[in-house]
This record gives sequence, structure tokens and C-alpha cells, in this order.
Amino acid sequence: MSIPKHHSKTIHKWAAAAGATAAALPVGLDAVALAAEEITMVIHIGSFFGADIEKSAAQGILSAVIATGVGTAAHTAAYAALESANLGYLFTIPVKIGIAVGLVELVGRAAYSYFEKRSHGA
Repeated sequence: MSIPKHHSKTIHKWAAAAGATAAALPVGLDAVALAAEEITMVIHIGSFFGADIEKSAAQGILSAVIATGVGTAAHTAAYAALESANLGYLFTIPVKIGIAVGLVELVGRAAYSYFEKRSHGA
């Protein structure tokens, strides 16, 4: 799968926003905010392919993307690591940023692949 540069840049922007969210918010709030960002990102990526989806559909697609493309265990582990990093909050902000950016990049690329396959009838 080759993602066009302008779409890849959009995924990078979502990942950067996730890093900022992870850095700015404390335990619990960061995970909730990141989940909301992932759902909104899925809606945005769907629009690249002409898909007009609502939040509930995006949640389902996000769940499918995580289960097949990223791996539910990996996604859960990343969120657990994110929350564990909150223990020494000021010293672990770079760790939280790295986890959030990496996770959203993976989810974004998996969502892109999902919509790309769907647009080709797969």
C-alpha cells in the first residue's frame, strides 16, 4: 500500500495532534481524548475516498481496523503504556508523546488501507 504524500501528511498531522494531546492531559483524560481523535481521524480518512460516515460507523471501523491492522492487544498495550507513563508525569511526557504518535500513525495507516480496499471492492 502506497499512501499519496498529501494523505500521508494528513495522517502525520493527526499523529502530531495526538502527541500534543498526550503531553497536555493527565491520566484518563488523555486516553479519552485520543480515542475521540482516532474516531475523527477515521471520518477524515474516509472522506478521502468519498465515504460520508457518522461517529458510530467510525467507531465500528476503528474497532475493525484495530483488530485486523494494528492488533487489539497492541492497541490495548499502547494505551496501558501511555497510562503507566503518567506515573512520573513530568519526566515521561516524551514517552507519552512517542506512544501516542506511533499509535495514531499505525491506526491512520490501517484506516487508510481499510478505505482503499473498500473503494476497490475488496
